[in-house]
Amino acid sequence: MTSSGHSGGDGTQVCRTVSVALAAGTLLAAILMAGCASEQPAGPREYLDERTAATITVAGEPMVFACDRPELGVNARDYVTLTAVDVNTSGRHATHLVGYSWSTLDKRAIKESDSDYEVIADDRTLSLQPMPDGFRAIGVNEPPIPVPSRGALPLTAPITRDQLLFLRDTSGAHIVRTRDGVTERFELWRGPGH
Repeated sequence: MTSSGHSGGDGTQVCRTVSVALAAGTLLAAILMAGCASEQPAGPREYLDERTAATITVAGEPMVFACDRPELGVNARDYVTLTAVDVNTSGRHATHLVGYSWSTLDKRAIKESDSDYEVIADDRTLSLQPMPDGFRAIGVNEPPIPVPSRGALPLTAPITRDQLLFLRDTSGAHIVRTRDGVTERFELWRGPGH
């Protein structure tokens, strides 16, 4: 009998090549699927705050309000980022609108906690209270949402489910900040699902 000219070593090489191609294809598929998954709106996140023993539920995507500051630079803005957080302590639920006042500007000389913030949706007004000492005031040890900048000021307001739904569904919702007698308006820059 004559040999086909392929030794067992060549067969092993072909198997390795096929295995590498399959692994590369699987990895590419996983990356593409992860990319598609990341385009989906983020859902609520729940976790246990180990220090306070509260179960924290954080709404999926925040509402981001912006106040353009063209007099100070190109793309210069102040922001207020807000999301809903439910704090469940032994079955007692407290829902808060929490977030941060922050900026793309260097504002070390400005004391943001001296500002008044109000969320305005149609004829309803909700006052946001600064929390210069962090989220412990609402029973949360660590920030429930990422801190957007080093100088960000935590804000909160107790809120009901009806108020949240109204805020979400009102197209003209905005925030007014008053500081040293000057009022600035923050328009909705990005809402959930946008």
